[in-house]
Amino acid sequence: MANELKPCPFCGGEAILYASPEGGICVMCWKCGAKTSIRSDYLGFSKPTNATKRVIEDWNRRATDGG
Repeated sequence: MANELKPCPFCGGEAILYASPEGGICVMCWKCGAKTSIRSDYLGFSKPTNATKRVIEDWNRRATDGG
């Protein structure tokens, strides 16, 4: 599934989508607190949006993936 989050690259902990108090969305590790930058596209979070897709892609990218 394209929206599945990989484990944290730092500690192996579980990652979640987090709606920030600033009104954006990011991916965050429950265990160590590592997170992506906060993104927003103002379309809401009831379904995957460009911001949601982008933070998932950011989180799932690994150095060994080539970028």
